[in-house]
Amino acid sequence: MKRGFFLSIFGILLFGLIVWLTIRFWPKPSDTIYEYYKKEKWEKVISLVKKSTSPTPEDLFYGSQSLLRLNAELITKDAEDRSKISARLQKENGISSGKSLESKGEFPVFEDPFILQLRPGGYWRQKAILSRAEIAGEWEDDILFLRDLKELIRSNPVTLGISSYSSVLKKVLRRETKLADGDQIKLSELLGFLSVREDSTLLGSRFKNTGENTNLRTGPGTENPGKARLKKGLLLYALDKDPRSETVQGRKGNWVQVYIPELQISGWIFSHFLEEDPYPSAKAEETFAEFSQSEKSQAWDFAFWTEDKIPPGFHGEYIPTEKLALDGDYGIVLYKSKTGKYKEICRIVEEPFRSLEFLTASLSGEEPVPIFKLYSGRPGEWKPSYQIDLDRESISINRNKYILGSGGKKRFQLGIFSVNGTISASLLVGEKTVLQGISPEEELTSTEGVLFKLCLQQADKKSDSNAAAFQFKFLF
Repeated sequence: MKRGFFLSIFGILLFGLIVWLTIRFWPKPSDTIYEYYKKEKWEKVISLVKKSTSPTPEDLFYGSQSLLRLNAELITKDAEDRSKISARLQKENGISSGKSLESKGEFPVFEDPFILQLRPGGYWRQKAILSRAEIAGEWEDDILFLRDLKELIRSNPVTLGISSYSSVLKKVLRRETKLADGDQIKLSELLGFLSVREDSTLLGSRFKNTGENTNLRTGPGTENPGKARLKKGLLLYALDKDPRSETVQGRKGNWVQVYIPELQISGWIFSHFLEEDPYPSAKAEETFAEFSQSEKSQAWDFAFWTEDKIPPGFHGEYIPTEKLALDGDYGIVLYKSKTGKYKEICRIVEEPFRSLEFLTASLSGEEPVPIFKLYSGRPGEWKPSYQIDLDRESISINRNKYILGSGGKKRFQLGIFSVNGTISASLLVGEKTVLQGISPEEELTSTEGVLFKLCLQQADKKSDSNAAAFQFKFLF
């Protein structure tokens, strides 16, 4: 009987453990959506997002992208396949389609219910518009294309990445669209700014026409018909160059494809008639400051946190600690562990961010105190990236130390950069960059779909060294 009793208890505990493990490790909807997206199963992504009762902005972005990619794949399919896919999407997900014309005949253009749910001006909305402008221009009619272009030129190239943004802009300007005066002025200023940025594909693209009544042609070469006559001094931007050299009127050069903001047309002009006209550097710096200031930010602080509970938004096993008020700011006290062991409480950052500003102070003791650790990846695949440690005289990022020279409350900024899929970081104290080119603890093979989570380090056995974290502010 005792044996049966213990077996029953064991069975109940085992069942409870299985249930807990199932709940703990069962893939979240967002994880499944991303996994299907990586495998290019567009219709599965669309179906999951469409049927979700509370999709995240990231879910909506991948739903929009999947719809866009599926639409692009229809270009290579015949009329029968196009019709089948369009009908299936309507029946299973309630997504209707309009019609456009291209070489194979009528082409279904899917309506995008996801992009409309993304917040205008938000990161995911701007990122979705960037992709739509690049890809959908092949089949969108003039009205839809103009709508996307207007939103694109009012997006933030600094947030989206100047290299990617400028490449897409170069592509879309080859298709002529008439903008209103306000949008035309905005585009001209944007092109000027991008023409002096070293990370822009439009670097050095600003020219003026030196010829009188210069012929703008439909293609590279005098065999192509004229498109317009250009007055002397007209401002234009180079989009492309024919690599073949040619001699025109006894002068050797190349044909250059240009966009002319004043006329809102593109065409080809011989390089002999082009003279560089650099955009004023002061104005470019002013524009960069405006883009930087307009970036959305999100701050986490501890003003309304109570010591008996885990800070709002964080998850994990909380070890009670103190709340500290210092010069009007409220912070959480963190300790150096006597054993070197810590428990983490973590919070996922909802959108990719450009930099993390944090306010912290060393309080007592001589040993460095781990303030937080940043992980990159996705739920179930987190990799340690950056750890910040602080003592009275220095701050460290992944064991790269900078001597502060004094204690007290200080504001720091951790910048995260991605170049060719490789992540690196820099650390600023005030406005000064003190450490840069810091690699993450574990390399990422790709930045596509990467999220970050911030974890506060809680000592299991507290030592005499401690510090406080007051605020984390993310710039997106």
